[in-house]
Amino acid sequence: MKLGALGLAGMVTAVLLTGCTSSTPGQASRSTSPPPGSSNSARASDGAGAPPSSGGSAGCPASYIAPDPKRPAVRLRFTVGNDLSTVQGSEHVEFTPDRPITELVFRLTANTAPTVQAGNKIVVNSATADHGGLAPKYDADGADRSTQGGLLRIPFAATVPAGTKVSADVTFSLTLGNGSFDRFGRVGDGAQRYAWFGSGAPLLAWERGHGWHTEPMIQFTAESATSEAMQTDLTVTAPASDTVIMSGDPADVPANNGTKTWHSTIDAARDVSVAVGPFSVSDTTVGGVKLRVGATSSQERDQLVPLFKLAITEHSKRFGPFPFPSLSVARVPAQGGGIEYPSSILMLDSSQLVAVHETAHQWFYAMVGDSQATHAWLDEAFASYAEQLVDNDAPPGSALDEPGDVDKPTASYGGNESQYYEVTYTKGAAALHAAREAAGAEKFDAAIRCYVNANAWRIADPSDLAAALKSLPAAVDVLRKANALS
Repeated sequence: MKLGALGLAGMVTAVLLTGCTSSTPGQASRSTSPPPGSSNSARASDGAGAPPSSGGSAGCPASYIAPDPKRPAVRLRFTVGNDLSTVQGSEHVEFTPDRPITELVFRLTANTAPTVQAGNKIVVNSATADHGGLAPKYDADGADRSTQGGLLRIPFAATVPAGTKVSADVTFSLTLGNGSFDRFGRVGDGAQRYAWFGSGAPLLAWERGHGWHTEPMIQFTAESATSEAMQTDLTVTAPASDTVIMSGDPADVPANNGTKTWHSTIDAARDVSVAVGPFSVSDTTVGGVKLRVGATSSQERDQLVPLFKLAITEHSKRFGPFPFPSLSVARVPAQGGGIEYPSSILMLDSSQLVAVHETAHQWFYAMVGDSQATHAWLDEAFASYAEQLVDNDAPPGSALDEPGDVDKPTASYGGNESQYYEVTYTKGAAALHAAREAAGAEKFDAAIRCYVNANAWRIADPSDLAAALKSLPAAVDVLRKANALS
């Protein structure tokens, strides 16, 4: 998923670590039913509020399209060490490519250069595949030079035809850096140890209708991954004294020989996060969504709960029902922003801005995906825009004068982190606000709801947004001038 930063009032003032994925036309069937197990149909008119009408035509489904029935399936197992500094993992993946393949490709996010410099890394111990899978290979792909690389490749002895179910198994080890400000990290000792990791497993880098994503890792704290929504089975074993807060909705579990094992399933998730520690936890429900918030103190926990209730309620009014049955939030003892994952958020901040921004990513990235390497604004600008509508803190119009194209490959920024955030987040959000003003708020909101419905659980690109706005030429013109629809 994606690590990012959010500009407030046109200035990048807080780093918001975030996560995303998207798709292209043809990835998902055009059913209008909600995701299996999501209870979205029941929540469409509940206390979370009614979103703007989206019609119900062929180009504008009346509700979220269903996840692709041929989406990949992944089974993840993590075992966290007693001192929370290491994690042993295993992954089983099954997927059916829609075109012939000669290899499998996985992204090793923990080997990104700034992540490794903070003391984190992933080491693949074994990697095998059926259909004559050969010994694994590794590509540097911009990763830290001290690691195996940024891409794990498992080649096949012969081409595997399209439509063939392929399985792979990978085992790996994670090291979590002490005091790391990232999607990986740990702090404290003794009874006050905390650790967290997201994008910790090798991430299948396939996109239906596209193929493998092998874009280079970027050289600052952000993301450059693309992954499809997958049927996900997640198990985490951790010391019995700790609570695990993770993607999905695991119940509290009994201890067994000094450990606890937590389990969840998610019908469609692009990635997962895990946090471990002596969290003070609150469980509540908002608009039919199970909300679990954990923090290092009950005071900070109780400060966060109403912020996430607000975020779920207000975003649901505008964009549609919350995409998942649950949201799990872990406020870890580090400072910097937040990192969103499907049905989970790692908070490194306790502000309303961060809470509302990261919750918006449950629609823009977790459900409506995008390529973080090529079209990062489709989730980061949208999350900033959505937060600003709730908090009434839109950037000034002058943000549109910021040099740079809104739709620009992330790696093209090189090491210019501040420009990436200023253009992708702030200018991108300003362009959406200006487009809304040009088209009229009611019409623009309805068109965006059509975009969300039609691209749910897919990997969208700017042409999908342009299609949703085609009847609003004034809005399209604004976005084209910002080079957001190029």
